[in-house]
Amino acid sequence: MKMGGNMVQDYYLGLDIGTGSLGWAVTDSNYQILKKHGKMLWGVRLFESAKTAEERRTFRTARRCLDRKNWRIKILQELFAEEISNTDTGFYLRMKESKYYPEDKLDSEGKCPELPYALFVDSDYTDKDFHKQFPTIYHLRKWLMETEETPDIRLVYLAIHHMMKHRGHFLLAGDISQIKEFDNTFKQFVKNLQIEELDWSIELDGEKIKRVENILKNRHITRTDKKTRLIKVLFAKSSCEKAILTLISGGTAKLSDIFGDKELDKAERTKVCFSDNGYDDYVTELESELGEQYYIIESAKSVYDWSMLVEILGDSSSISEAKVKIYEKHKKDLMYLKHVVREYLTPEEYQEIFVISDGKVSNYCSYIGMTKKNGKKIDLQGKKCSRQDFYDFLKKNVLKKISDLATVEYIEKEMACDTFLPKQVDSGNCVIPYQIHSYELKIILQKLSKKIPFIKENAEKIIELFEFRVPYYVGPLNNIDAGKDSKFTWAVRKSGEKIYPWNFEQVIDIEASAERFIRRMTNKCTYLVGEDVLPKDSLLYSKFMVLNELNNLKLNGIGIDLKLKQKLYEDLFCRYRKVTQKKLKKYLVIEGITDKNVEITGIDNDFKASLTAYHDFKEKLTDVHLSQNDKENIVLNIVLFGDDKKLLKRRLKKLYPDFTENQLKGLCSLNYSGWGRLSKTFLENIIIPAPETGEVWNIITALWETNENLNQLLSNKYTFMEEVNRYNEGEKKTDISYKTVEELYVSPAVKRQIWQTLKVVREICKVMGCEPKRVFIEMAREKQESKRTESRKSRLIDLYKSCKNEERNWISELESWSDQQYRSDKLYLYYTQKGKCMYSGEEIHIEDLWDNTKYDIDHIYPQSKTIDDSLDNRVLVKKIENETKSDIYPVKQDIYEKRKDFWNSLLQGGFISKEKYNRLTRRDKFTEDELAGFIERQIVETRQSTKAVAEILKQALNDSKIIYVKAATVTRFRQDFEFIKVREMNDLHHAKDAYLNVIVGNTYFVKFTQNAVTYIKNDHERSYNLKKLFKSKYDIKRNGETAWKAGENGTIVTVKKVMDKNNILVTRKAYEVNGGLFDRQIMKKGKGQIPIKGSDGRLADIETYGGYNKATGAYFMLIKSKDKKGKEIRTLEFIPVYLKKDLQIEDNAIQYLIQEKGLKEPEILLKKVKIDTLFKVDGFKMWLSGRTGGQVIFKGAIQLILEKNDVETLKKVLKFVQRKKENKNINLVSADKVTEENLLHLYDAFLDKLKNSIYNKRLSAQLKTLGEKRENFVKLCIEDKCIVLGEILHLFQCQSGSANLKSIGGPGNAGILLMNNNITGCNRISIINQSVTGIFEKEIDLLAL
Repeated sequence: MKMGGNMVQDYYLGLDIGTGSLGWAVTDSNYQILKKHGKMLWGVRLFESAKTAEERRTFRTARRCLDRKNWRIKILQELFAEEISNTDTGFYLRMKESKYYPEDKLDSEGKCPELPYALFVDSDYTDKDFHKQFPTIYHLRKWLMETEETPDIRLVYLAIHHMMKHRGHFLLAGDISQIKEFDNTFKQFVKNLQIEELDWSIELDGEKIKRVENILKNRHITRTDKKTRLIKVLFAKSSCEKAILTLISGGTAKLSDIFGDKELDKAERTKVCFSDNGYDDYVTELESELGEQYYIIESAKSVYDWSMLVEILGDSSSISEAKVKIYEKHKKDLMYLKHVVREYLTPEEYQEIFVISDGKVSNYCSYIGMTKKNGKKIDLQGKKCSRQDFYDFLKKNVLKKISDLATVEYIEKEMACDTFLPKQVDSGNCVIPYQIHSYELKIILQKLSKKIPFIKENAEKIIELFEFRVPYYVGPLNNIDAGKDSKFTWAVRKSGEKIYPWNFEQVIDIEASAERFIRRMTNKCTYLVGEDVLPKDSLLYSKFMVLNELNNLKLNGIGIDLKLKQKLYEDLFCRYRKVTQKKLKKYLVIEGITDKNVEITGIDNDFKASLTAYHDFKEKLTDVHLSQNDKENIVLNIVLFGDDKKLLKRRLKKLYPDFTENQLKGLCSLNYSGWGRLSKTFLENIIIPAPETGEVWNIITALWETNENLNQLLSNKYTFMEEVNRYNEGEKKTDISYKTVEELYVSPAVKRQIWQTLKVVREICKVMGCEPKRVFIEMAREKQESKRTESRKSRLIDLYKSCKNEERNWISELESWSDQQYRSDKLYLYYTQKGKCMYSGEEIHIEDLWDNTKYDIDHIYPQSKTIDDSLDNRVLVKKIENETKSDIYPVKQDIYEKRKDFWNSLLQGGFISKEKYNRLTRRDKFTEDELAGFIERQIVETRQSTKAVAEILKQALNDSKIIYVKAATVTRFRQDFEFIKVREMNDLHHAKDAYLNVIVGNTYFVKFTQNAVTYIKNDHERSYNLKKLFKSKYDIKRNGETAWKAGENGTIVTVKKVMDKNNILVTRKAYEVNGGLFDRQIMKKGKGQIPIKGSDGRLADIETYGGYNKATGAYFMLIKSKDKKGKEIRTLEFIPVYLKKDLQIEDNAIQYLIQEKGLKEPEILLKKVKIDTLFKVDGFKMWLSGRTGGQVIFKGAIQLILEKNDVETLKKVLKFVQRKKENKNINLVSADKVTEENLLHLYDAFLDKLKNSIYNKRLSAQLKTLGEKRENFVKLCIEDKCIVLGEILHLFQCQSGSANLKSIGGPGNAGILLMNNNITGCNRISIINQSVTGIFEKEIDLLAL
């Protein structure tokens, strides 16, 4: 290749893209790493992973809620200002001054007032009188509803002020009578169960519904009692019925029982409980697991919330009356408990329960968040415990010591009903809707309108202010000046006047704001750049979903013919809202297509997709003729504005003026939400000629005219993907900037990965003088929060509990094995097959289970064709059966005939999945398309994030071929040739993975030419084995290009030589910290680093008011100054995030250094030394990490290298340590292959690193510890040795952390890399500024500046 008159070399580029790392490798066509500027061209780029959008959104939402609450209060103050000033001119000022201590309060003249009260200072009425008359705000609200007096306007303001701050939720529509009505809520729930056709057959009449209502609102029975009574009253029989009644009672129900789907037992979240404190934390997880069926859980939650609300209200007519009763109940219970404690416990124990407030015990003080000291109430500032923790404390520390059984029984019963010492402010308050508070507000205003003219004049405005919500499609109201755009605001103004609830529609252009919202918020198509997706309930998208699912249908293991598919669509989906297997089977039998024993596969139980909008339009607009576009537009409007029925009705009336009132009402009652993942353009405008007829096909037509699903249509069998790529080519941007990446519809973490990748690729192209011939990319999945999954043992025990009337005592047998032993797939498969061979049905003798000459694990789909090693593809069989089957598929007919009933019984019992059952029972051979599909799974990427990277690289590299590499194929290559990877040991594995991506990716590319369909069709007779692709005796070549030379002397020789090297460049992205300014919890007086409010002279006093702790540092400055003796010193001074904007001005920075840091004659040498800057101190490289006190924290930048045998030992050790964290009771077994000798050898290897390498420069103290404590290590048991070695590894890792060496008599936090921020005493200290790849670098001597 020529470039600029010079010869440049063809090369390959491998990329391994992780959430916080990028591995890269540049090779020639023989897989040798290339060299430029004296450096081998492979390396690792490390960077901090970006915060998730959800994380940032949570803070933003909370901030907006607070802003809007303050906005309401401000308007309320404006309304009441004149009336209150007529009574008390200083009232608002005293409220504002209430946050200060008495000696710091100021009156209107700027003097300290005589009386230190926050509210009332009248001669005959002060704060003491107020709190005596109204112990809580609810007492005041109740009094205002009942009094015949004319109340003080200040009291009225305080009550309404409280309501404005705590309005309740806006999730329910209707007035208070509808909210308190049980019938509608419960009937809607049952209707949803019937629509979803769950296993709910309970017939409900008015009397039964009333009995359900009475049980649910009974506060004197426990959740378990409620469940038991409901099951008994309704004669619940099915698992579904029992689970649903358990759920609405506040108990825990299994999702698989509710939905009749055993596959849900494999989900991350298998159970749901509304009374669980953590429910809100996992609700989004539930939504993603259940998809469209999630509305059943929402509907059940409405019933539960109703019962909670009724429980709170009890027999009270208002929430305030109920809360006053709670106060009185708490007061009575407290007196009773104190009496009991004094009678049966010691004075010391009384103190422990009611006085001690250290936050370490869940006593009464911790429960209410307050204690008394010297007669004064002291706030515990966040050191609270939950009600359950407090109840547990009472059971353990009080009830066990009481001899009177009647007393114990009373308290236990009260606690079981959650009614002992109830609190007014409680997590249950979240179920209170705004209508409950609005009801009280209206009563108060109505009563007072007759007595106070001001209230009569402003009652309507007060109610408007209380009930006003900024519509979500208008968004935030700040920064909405004409022409000014913001990332998080889009509202359009009509005028510049101040916004109030009563002039909102005159000031804000709602229609225009809504239009902007649509353009901003619509997601983008998975396949087409920049195209908006369709609503999930769009007629077109619904049709796509139905056909895509229907095209997978198989009867007796064979795909249905085209005409039958089309008939099913028209006769079932266009007729019924939900198509179940039961309806499908009935239709097939009636039509004479199959008998009643037909086996239906290819779909997961019932059909998930349906034509909801099609049926809605058929029912709601019977006499109206609308075009397809009109209907789609109506669906779009309902999705966008369905939460605001008034606006929706107004828009529809404007768009379709001929609609009658009833038709509009019917349309507005529809509830569509959510978006699909495809656009109209993709489904209708991407066209190809039909393979046989040449007709014009789009995606929808192809789904109708074939039995292919979308993935099959996008395979190389058709040319749809070529057209997609052609479309996207036209949408390409020539200049790729950070904005290009920012506009991608991927997570913030992926955007950061893409940008770092682009920067690395650009530098490599610059160094090489041209673009790579091929780029091989592998992208790690985004880190998921690790969740605890159900153990294999627990799952098996649950399954066998339902196996009754069996002679064998399965449960006791299962209990005899440990969780650790169930890690053996053979043992687990043995019990999922009820101890029988899957093919012969013969009993397997468990004592011979691990004898490989007798029993073997077989792959149902041959691994040579699929490389599927999942449990769904594996069965336990006799060795002879496996040998007989070899690579044949499907399973032999005689085995199928004999074993199909047994397999079906395992499926029905939940022992095997539907997928495994389908694979066992399928009768037809793999088609060419399926074989091609198996290959394409190894070479075609489907994840949107990886496609986004590839698309950007295609735009950036016009001459390069972008090739996907699957992580699983590289992992298998590593295993085949024993290239061990220990992620925790160092960061070099990222570059080595990138190198292997080149080899594996290029071999697959040459072998299958990125077109498996063509390969299978052209080479149909040629045998191939995916599992042994690299172990075959044949070279892999095509068109004169050899990608892999077979045999021990082939390509593997080069690969092994390269993999043995560690001359890898490692760089880390230096950054300036943004985000949280400090720890949000305010510290008590005298504690904290940052004033609560620096601009307020009084609150700035940390000694009096406390402050925020842990100021976040944005970056450091290198400063030259003078010490006390006048000598020059150099220090690294951290700049906090909350001051960084001000300190960008040099004069401000100098003043900060003098006043806050106490520096003398400071001079700024380096304005910014960012976090993760690379330092070299006396030859030892470290990355700057942070600071603590007067010290700077670093993380090591030296990559740990060990001998191969020690790496093998370390991998085994770390695997065991991880299992030990999950289950502290496990021990090593022989299968772990860990020996005392190997562990001691690894310990000595670590010791040698500390003694004879660069590590000695900074970790000499640890050398002493490990040397002196070696004998202590030798004496440890083998499990503890593993744990200690895992800790010692922390000393060498390139990340902030420490090692806990207490087990061998060492320190608990060994190895933290600390250095005094005064660097004057260093012999040599420098900063190394590296280019993004590390090929170029510049060293700056910090002592010479």
